[in-house]
Amino acid sequence: MTKLKPQTCEVKIGDVWRAVSLDEAATRHVMATKRCPACHGQVMILGAYGSPTVRRTMSHRKSHTGCSLMPRTYSGTPSPHPQAIA
Repeated sequence: MTKLKPQTCEVKIGDVWRAVSLDEAATRHVMATKRCPACHGQVMILGAYGSPTVRRTMSHRKSHTGCSLMPRTYSGTPSPHPQAIA
């Protein structure tokens, strides 16, 4: 069985965006602004924070149809988030 690559998000540290795992974003960068690496929309990290076996997921604060990382709402045509964070 192949192991899936951990999902990442981008975290703003100072003036630089850095790709980190969702676990790192939720534990080491709790208060930092987070964005989607595909569309640059603001995201939040979901998952139980008290459990050692937590499965973290990323959710857009405001969904849109142009993000390929969100298959439930993806239209098939990638586009930047309408409220992208620079």
